[in-house]
Amino acid sequence: MKFAALISGGKDSLFAAYYMTIQGWEPILLVRILPRAPDSYLFHTVNLHVVEKQAECANLPLASLSVSGVREVEVKEFSSQLSRLKEEHDFEALVTGGVWSEYQRVRFDSACEAAGLRCFSPLWHKKPETLFKAYLDHGFKFMFSGVYALGFSDTWVGRLIQAEDLQKLVELNQRYGVSIIGEGGEYESLVLDCPLFQYKRLSVSGRKKRTGAYSYEFVVEDVQTVPKLTSSEYIHVLS
Repeated sequence: MKFAALISGGKDSLFAAYYMTIQGWEPILLVRILPRAPDSYLFHTVNLHVVEKQAECANLPLASLSVSGVREVEVKEFSSQLSRLKEEHDFEALVTGGVWSEYQRVRFDSACEAAGLRCFSPLWHKKPETLFKAYLDHGFKFMFSGVYALGFSDTWVGRLIQAEDLQKLVELNQRYGVSIIGEGGEYESLVLDCPLFQYKRLSVSGRKKRTGAYSYEFVVEDVQTVPKLTSSEYIHVLS
């Protein structure tokens, strides 16, 4: 089946797209949503400019859709534009990275149905620890580009996530109720390399920024594609 993948730049959406390719599905298009309001209920807003370079690494076209970011209104805006993309690019399904958010699932299903598309969320209700480990085992290199919950510090942003970080997230889950997969908005992730990226990966530079009592972001100020075989760093933290 030919599909478009809804991509935020993070681990879940890119792994969902990758998972469908190893099931034999054909990726046709990456879709990025650009909310005009920073507090969209449905779509991500952090470091979305990096998705352009991710599409380049995946050697896939990127469609960018603008929505208001207003609750419920953005769903209708998304659906109408999705219908147009379907006709232009001839795909049959939209793949999303939803795991536990019923709010997202219902609205993505509704938008796809209105656009005459099938909606697939292959990660839906998978165990968070299992998913997180699978990302690392399959060669996903990603960082946390923002953390927004009690228990996090600035040490979580601006570096590659490692296998030992999973146990730390389990402990934060047990102590503070932090979602291990981050789907409650506790953190945002950014993929710098994965099997979908054919010959290139990303190298980023930027700055850490405190945004609240327990909130920190890594603002990507520059992003470059580099050959996978080079030994250059993935992340440069500017002082």
